[in-house]
This record gives sequence, C-alpha cells and structure tokens, in this order.
Amino acid sequence: MPARRTVDVLMTILLVLLMSLQVTEQDGHEYIGMLMVLVVIVHQYLNRKWYGNIFRGRYGAVRVLTLAVNVSLIVAFTLSAVSGMMIAETVTFMNVDELTEWARTTHLASSYWSFVLMGLHAGLHFGMIAGRVRAKWPSVLGVAFAGFGLYRFVVMNIADYLVLKTQFAFIDYDRNYLLVLVENIAMLAFWVFAGYEAGKIAGVFHSRRWKMLMRPAVMLACACVVCAVLVMFFGGGEEF
Repeated sequence: MPARRTVDVLMTILLVLLMSLQVTEQDGHEYIGMLMVLVVIVHQYLNRKWYGNIFRGRYGAVRVLTLAVNVSLIVAFTLSAVSGMMIAETVTFMNVDELTEWARTTHLASSYWSFVLMGLHAGLHFGMIAGRVRAKWPSVLGVAFAGFGLYRFVVMNIADYLVLKTQFAFIDYDRNYLLVLVENIAMLAFWVFAGYEAGKIAGVFHSRRWKMLMRPAVMLACACVVCAVLVMFFGGGEEF
C-alpha cells in the first residue's frame, strides 16, 4: 500500500478512536492524540507540494471549496492539538493553569470541527479514489449509513459543541463500545458523503452543466430523509 494511502487509513482509524473516549478512556485518548499529531505531520510532508501550488493556476469552484476546507481543517486541528496538550492529564508537558478553561472549551469545539472537516476533506478527494477503482459510490446502503450518521450527529447535539452553545461534552460510559465505534464511523461517513457530493455540486457550477446538479442534490436529500425518518421513529436514539 502506498505511503499516502497507509497514512490516510491510519489517520481515519485514529480519528474514530479519538472521538470514542468511552472506548479509549483518558489515558488512551491522550496517547492516541499524540500519535495523531505525528501522523498528521507525516501527512503534511507527503503532501507538501500542495502548499507550493496554492498561489499557482486558476481557481474554480472545486478548488476554492477544497482550499477553504483544507485551511479550516489545519486551523481546527492545530487548535485541537495545542489545547489538548494544555489540558492533558497523562502526557503533561504543556500545562498552563491560567488557560485551562480556555483550553477545555477550545479543545471541545475544535475537536468536533476537526472531525467534520476531516470528513469533508476526505469526501472531496474520494472522487479520485472512486474513479480509480471504478466504484459506484455511494450505494443505497451507503446513503442509508450516511443518513444514520447524520441522525446520530443530530440527536447527540454535536452542533451545539461546534458553536460553543454547550461547553461540556456528555460522555455515556455505559454505552456499548462496539456501538460507539459504529456510530462514530457512521457520523464520519456522513461528512465524507457530504464532501463527496459537495465536490460534485461545485464541479457543476464550474462546468455549468446544470442537469448534473440533480443527482448529488437528490443523494444529499435522501440522507436527510433517512435521518428524519429515524428521528421520527426513534427520537433520541436510545433504542440503538
């Protein structure tokens, strides 16, 4: 497996584990976070040519969207990493007591922003991978799984963390570990799916082939319908 693909797969696994505090607990969370920082640095090195090309060439809708997501992700991840080191309890080498409250709030919001943006980032690049393997993605099951991910994102009120409406994360340590992992994978899958379809929509605006706008719009709508149906039948989702 090429180095870039290996790093991408490893980052995805680490991301899901980082969002699964019930599974890793605090000590594991901190060690995985440190490993994630190292892997992201390797990822940046392997893709260093992207930085040199930022000011070269023309910018269409897809490239503008990709740049916005990438820059936002770099900022969010940097804030998440720095604030995480400041409040670490096991790996302690950067604690600043007077900034603890700021660091906790920042880490909560920036971590979830990193999660969302990493999904979008992966989705925007998924088209190239799907094209290479001639995959017809997303399938019906893929859309349903993404819709389930959106459902969990909604009922867990994660949007409140993103806008700092809620400054303390609720962690249900009694929840089944496997279920926690599946739910986090599903939420990430939704944002990968959203990024993939958003890239196609941006491509339509660039090419002005408006008839091609229908499919990605319908796909996104279908995932939202799945989410709405699950909310209607299961509400807070405790049955899952």
